[in-house]
Amino acid sequence: MTSTSTIRSYPSNIDKLSRIKGGAAGLLIGDALGVGTHWYYDLDQLAQDYGPWIDTYQDPAVNGSHGFANISHFRYQQGVRAGDVSQTGQVIVLLLESLAHCDGFVLTDFLARLDDFFAPLSGESFSGRYTDELMVDLIRARRTGLHWGDPGIASGCDTTEGAQFVSLLALAIDDPVELVDAAGQLLQTFYREPFIRQNTLVFALVVQAMVNSVPLIELPACLAAMAKRSDVMSAIQRYDHLLTPGNGQVAWHPKTVRIEPALHISQVYGMDCQLVHVLPCAYYLMHRYPDQFGQGVLSAINGGGNNMARAALTGVLLGAMNGLEAIPEHLLSGLHNSDRYLQLADMMRAQ
Repeated sequence: MTSTSTIRSYPSNIDKLSRIKGGAAGLLIGDALGVGTHWYYDLDQLAQDYGPWIDTYQDPAVNGSHGFANISHFRYQQGVRAGDVSQTGQVIVLLLESLAHCDGFVLTDFLARLDDFFAPLSGESFSGRYTDELMVDLIRARRTGLHWGDPGIASGCDTTEGAQFVSLLALAIDDPVELVDAAGQLLQTFYREPFIRQNTLVFALVVQAMVNSVPLIELPACLAAMAKRSDVMSAIQRYDHLLTPGNGQVAWHPKTVRIEPALHISQVYGMDCQLVHVLPCAYYLMHRYPDQFGQGVLSAINGGGNNMARAALTGVLLGAMNGLEAIPEHLLSGLHNSDRYLQLADMMRAQ
């Protein structure tokens, strides 16, 4: 569960399509790993229910010991089982389908699919596979008659779903300006707060850099160069946002800052759902385990709290960095409908 040597690079000779498929699979694997073990804020309770080290998919606990046991019980009652994705994962698949069938990002197509997805949901949290805050806000706004694109429809929440969605765009789009434009359209539709949109856009740029094989040690310089591009900075706004991913390099200096085991990074930055707490954990884990998909994603899961989002964001980074071949077979085969997801990822084309 720990690493004895410091690795500062990931494989450079991975086929681009393998990186795309690895990133898409990693995103959904991280989500599905968390669906059974979600929102344990006491790691002793997590170990009590699932053992000292979670290394595969789990059913939601029927009678969990944690404060969110009612949600686990609800998911189990809804038929969610080990290897299934969450409701956020279902929306990720909608976007994956849209990207594949439209041969690129078409916002109107994705939103039409989302409306169809919303139709059977109640608009309350205990609906579907459990509806998180962002989707609750969007469903309720749509049912008041607001049109997509109306500023009033955007949610004031500060969560990570947007980062998960735009990471798919980053796998499909090669040019930073095109990525910022496409991701910006989606994020402005969903999120009211510029600060959340800006940091989410930076995450998309990091995923794009990884799928394009930018050496990890050069990532800070790659992002800093974006500050000279007015067409990017008009959306990012603040230079400091571009510095955050590089803070993960602290993982390379264990004599200065040592976190053992790495799962405890969740307690350093925060175990909750806020984007600004989850993203730094993913950045740390990508630097800590740049060539170890399994170790990075499982450290995210075993850190408790919103481990689902933490693992999904870590998974898309490490999947893009290491390619499909680096994902442990039991994690790929254990993900329900993985063959279909990979087929959809195979259909994505760079715009």
